[in-house]
Order: sequence, then structure tokens, then C-alpha cells
Amino acid sequence: MLLAQHGGRGTSAGPTTPAPSNPTPNSDISDFNRAVALQATPDQIAQFQRSTKSTETARKDAQSLIQLSQNASNHDSSRYADLNDAIDDARTNNLQFMRSLSASQQSGLKPQTKRLAKADADLSKQSKALAHESEQRPIDTKKIAGLVEKLDNALSAFQSEQTDIGKEMGIQSGEHTQ
Repeated sequence: MLLAQHGGRGTSAGPTTPAPSNPTPNSDISDFNRAVALQATPDQIAQFQRSTKSTETARKDAQSLIQLSQNASNHDSSRYADLNDAIDDARTNNLQFMRSLSASQQSGLKPQTKRLAKADADLSKQSKALAHESEQRPIDTKKIAGLVEKLDNALSAFQSEQTDIGKEMGIQSGEHTQ
């Protein structure tokens, strides 16, 4: 810094070698600026909580169906429709949350949002497969059980990507807005 204050080494052209930079403060400033740019607003926190809650509800529904499929020979096809409705709610809430992101948040979260979009596409695919199979008669219970397990795995991946975005935005996993 002294070199800059005195115009370098006595030459008017400035120093011939760059002044050594200290990467730690610059890195800390960059990290801070990134955190500020990605910081969730109170409305985004509320939307995120709705989104993760609806995803958790869909996961519980899927896990409940997995348990039922292991214990029952009688399958109520309305339970599959209920699961697909819960998944639709989770995907809709997630889409609303993603639409709330500012341009700087979208830019800073690009890798995470890309992974979440991929998880969403897989979730959609698995949900459609379950909807299609649950409409078939007679119901193939083993095939349905396998589809519900795949759907639960897709929900788990979707939930994991949601959580990663929340962490990047400074949203604590147990944070509640009231």
C-alpha cells in the first residue's frame, strides 16, 4: 500500500511489479458479497418453508404407501392419486419459490438450480409413471410398489437439492417464520 501512496518506486510510471495482493481479505470480501447477493428475503424464506413442507408431506405419503404395499393385498388407487396430488403441490410450491429469485440469486445459484431442475424433471417422470400404472386394471401391485419406491427416491433427491439451495441462501433447515 505504501507503494501506491508514493507513486511506486519514485517513477511516474508506477511500480514495475504488481504490489503483492493478500488473497484472504479479497476472498473474504468475495464470500461476503456472494452471501449478501444470495441472501433470502423474508418472503422467500416463507415460500421456501412452504415448498420444503409440501415436499416432506409428499415423501411421507410415498413412504406410507411403501409400507401399505408391503402389508396389504388390497390397494386403494385413490391413495396413488393423493400421492400424485401431493407431488404436484410440492412441485408447484417449488416453482413459485424459484420464480421469486432475483437475477443475482439466479446467477449465483445456477449450478444448484440446474440440479434442482433435473431432480424436478425426474420427479415429474416418476409421478407420471405411477399415475399411468395406477390407472391400469388389474393393478400390478409389485410394479406399483417399485414405482412408489422410485418416486420416493426421486422425492429424496428433490428434497436434497431444495435443502442445498436453502443453505446457499442462508435459510436454516429448521427456520420457521411466524
